[in-house]
Amino acid sequence: MPQPPWQAEYELHENQVCTIITTNIGIEINVAEFLGEGWDFYNWLINKRIVFRFPKRHSDIDTLVQEQRLLRKLELPLRTPSVKYWCERPLDFHKPFAGYSFLVGTPLEEVPSDDCDVARLGRTLGTCLTALHNRRLTRPLVPADPLALWFKNKKELFARVVGALSSDVLEVIKSAALAYRIRPRPSHQVTTHNDLGVEHILYDGTDLCAIIDWADAATANGFVDFAGIWAWGGAPVLKACFENYYMEPDREDLAQIRMHGTCYALEQIYYARQIHNESLCRAASAWITQRVQDGELNDIYGTL
Repeated sequence: MPQPPWQAEYELHENQVCTIITTNIGIEINVAEFLGEGWDFYNWLINKRIVFRFPKRHSDIDTLVQEQRLLRKLELPLRTPSVKYWCERPLDFHKPFAGYSFLVGTPLEEVPSDDCDVARLGRTLGTCLTALHNRRLTRPLVPADPLALWFKNKKELFARVVGALSSDVLEVIKSAALAYRIRPRPSHQVTTHNDLGVEHILYDGTDLCAIIDWADAATANGFVDFAGIWAWGGAPVLKACFENYYMEPDREDLAQIRMHGTCYALEQIYYARQIHNESLCRAASAWITQRVQDGELNDIYGTL
């Protein structure tokens, strides 16, 4: 049976983390806190100041190398992690690791959109993505529809969320997927975050304050970076984003955002169920249910 894509090749415990960091960095550790693990890295907060990231698999080493290189060049209106330590060939450990500044904020996935000024948040994100998308920080790639790979496994993806969504909601999603037309060579190829789910956007109680986890940054269709915020907040926050973004999306761009955001929400539901995170499962289910109830998937090619 195939392992899930976030399955690690090894375990990493607190005493090991402290030994690795002390041996290779030489800092005195007073407090070590496990921040959790995403698909690619173990994340440990040391002395409440530095987040150390350890690749979970050999295949994740290159993404960490690319991330720390990108972060050294990144300057945006929102804060991003700064590289404090980079250990490429550590002693007594088999993978490189990095230490980044700890950024304080609440992941937006933990904040209901009804509790925020979504217009303000959208304008802030639009300004930030304008700055990012006008930088050339990643190598050019052959243009491809970001949904092409998702759609190869869409039946499996739908099956994974049965029980978390009502049958009526799931039928609307399936109809929207049938209506979507894969684009062979989408334009607007720019440097993107490329994994901008709301778990990677931090909120300070008033506005967005930081964007984290840049391991998947790549040249791609720029509208991939709007999918997560649409899934979370729908048309109101998306409209506000484009008030401060440097170009208007056409109908095909909007269809891509809506369908990509839908797939993102379904993946979050599946991931949450696999790791037994009930709060994330409820949140992601509520996002996409609200998008369906608001009629945003009735015509995925419709205007905002």
